Amino acid sequence: MAKAEATGGTSTQILNIEFMRSLVKQYSELGQWTSALFWADAAAGTGSAGGAASGDDVWLLASTMLARGELHRAAYAVTSRGLHRRHLLCLGVAMRAYVSAKEPTAALTLYEECDDILLEPRSTDQTHNRALAGVLVWQARALSLLDRRDAAATALSSALRVDAACVEALDLLLDQHAFAPSQESELIESLPIASQLGAAEGALVRAAYNERLRRYAPPTPPMDTTPSDPDCPITQEVEAARSRTAEAAMWRGRRLAAACEWAEALKALDQVDPWCCAEVRVACLVELKKSSELFSFAHLLVDAYPHTWQAWFAVGCYYYQIGKSDLARRYLSKAKSVEAGAGCVWLAYGHSFAHDGEHDQAMAAYFKASQLMPGCHLPPLYVGVECSLLNNVAMCERFLTRAAQLHNSESSCEVAEEGDENVSGWDRVAQCATEPHVAHEAGCAAFAAGDTAAACRLWLRALDTARKGNDEVSARWAPTLDALGHACRQLGQPAEALQWHERALALRPGRASTYAAMGLCLALLGRETDAADVLHTALAKDPDDVVSLALLDAIVDRLDSALTEEEIPSLPFPAVTISVPTTTPEPDADATNTADMSMSFD
Repeated sequence: MAKAEATGGTSTQILNIEFMRSLVKQYSELGQWTSALFWADAAAGTGSAGGAASGDDVWLLASTMLARGELHRAAYAVTSRGLHRRHLLCLGVAMRAYVSAKEPTAALTLYEECDDILLEPRSTDQTHNRALAGVLVWQARALSLLDRRDAAATALSSALRVDAACVEALDLLLDQHAFAPSQESELIESLPIASQLGAAEGALVRAAYNERLRRYAPPTPPMDTTPSDPDCPITQEVEAARSRTAEAAMWRGRRLAAACEWAEALKALDQVDPWCCAEVRVACLVELKKSSELFSFAHLLVDAYPHTWQAWFAVGCYYYQIGKSDLARRYLSKAKSVEAGAGCVWLAYGHSFAHDGEHDQAMAAYFKASQLMPGCHLPPLYVGVECSLLNNVAMCERFLTRAAQLHNSESSCEVAEEGDENVSGWDRVAQCATEPHVAHEAGCAAFAAGDTAAACRLWLRALDTARKGNDEVSARWAPTLDALGHACRQLGQPAEALQWHERALALRPGRASTYAAMGLCLALLGRETDAADVLHTALAKDPDDVVSLALLDAIVDRLDSALTEEEIPSLPFPAVTISVPTTTPEPDADATNTADMSMSFD
């Protein structure tokens, strides 16, 4: 330990304040917060011997108090000295303390009392800008707690412009879905990354940001090194380094889940750790119907993180998976109480009502999710589906068009909507839909509304947007192919309908309903014998398929009525010889008098 230095002042010996500050940092890094608090308090007291303690020392003191969970003590250490008005780091730690204590109004009051000069960015002082970005992030968190989401999105945008490397601000902005995809792209393009970071670090940040913006786009190959910006090319070394990070694996898992590649998404998340992206892992387990694994994962989260909304979200999804909607809503409500701004919880809450056929309650939950996630296409998509089930065609068109616009980052979609008045709502959806699920659900709604031609166009659009690099679609789009077959049959095109059903059967073999649809198409084409064979196959797969039974009966009756008397096969019966015994039967023998028996085949 360094010795105290002697001076010629009033005190013969003073403490080495720089050494004490280094002790605070060392003990903080070691997680020994009690020791860190002791030396931070000593440094603040030593620094205030000739007057007030310095802002940096008070910031260290308040930070150690905050790390120990003493939230109000940390805030008081700053506010009692008035440092929140003239020291940016102290303002940030005091706002953080109040936000953690669920007192957002007090945090915003401190922000308003700060000197305006401190809240202005400095082009030559990036350290100041990073501290300012941290303050803006905590301002946004406080505004979100007060349900002032537009103001929170503005604060997060300002934080990104002040400090382009503030990834936390972008993640909060994307979690809230505050902006449409086109607005998010414009924000990223406007960031001063080149002036605030080096070339390699700027390339790394741009790659990470672009990966986040494409969270609903199909995933790219892991080593795709195509430059995203000609002015800032991604070098092979930077891309290779990023591909080894846990962050890259997590976002690849998110994009795989968004593309419905549930098994691959789980593999990508398993490369990181068992707890990362808990809500994405839960969604994958639900879609894969792995209820046992979901049960274990939910218990793991509740035991490890009982105060997080993801833990109770997992429990609610488990009960939703096993069909207990009441228990699912109970635990999803608990997740909402922990984090009122979690939009995916409201979506799952709406799914539980939709599963029970309670469409009004489901729509109310989806509307709440839409308020929390104004830039996400999923809430209006689900609202549109519920409107279709309630036979509200006009509202269904409106919400599905809105979902297509939110997912589409191009502006041509809005022009198509306002341009030609003769264009129907379904055509507007087909023109701007870049998300296959939106196009598929719009096709189902159009088909239910009686617009079969529009349904065909929408389902073709869904297949076009869902195609992989080899112009093939995965097995999950077999229902779309079947739906196209039904629509073509209604349009009087049974031959084309048969081709769509055959493609669906190739993706999803052994489906009784597909065999039944093929049998109907064959019957309409006049191939009754082939239709009967196909319907027999359908009944072999599902003996209780009433459609196949009815079709087969009708086809058999039609075949029977078409037969002439000469075509009816005559089956000769074998000769029957009856011998009458002439001897007296034994006592135990059969005493039936066969002479009185008569046989007739008339």
